[in-house]
Amino acid sequence: MKASLKSLVQGQTQQPPQAGSQTSPSPEAQIKGYRTAQTRTDTRQVSGHFKSEVSQTLRLIAVEQDKDVQEILAEALNMVFARYGKATRALITSGRRKKTTI
Repeated sequence: MKASLKSLVQGQTQQPPQAGSQTSPSPEAQIKGYRTAQTRTDTRQVSGHFKSEVSQTLRLIAVEQDKDVQEILAEALNMVFARYGKATRALITSGRRKKTTI
């Protein structure tokens, strides 16, 4: 049976006894953090729900411009920030695709 997330965080899961092992690992050893991609360090996700046509159009623009959808969205966010008199904050690089020169 799966343990609840709350019990995992509190270290209250019961480990089945292992052959030849008398001590159980500490709660800190039982809790494993999620791996985070290096490109996502110090970032937060910004998202919304839209009709499928919006997603298709964004992907089409990204292909036409040889950019990632994330780069297109960063550009759009910077336009919104400029319209409302806010400082440009979104970097227009996604870090996912490495452009290769031939």
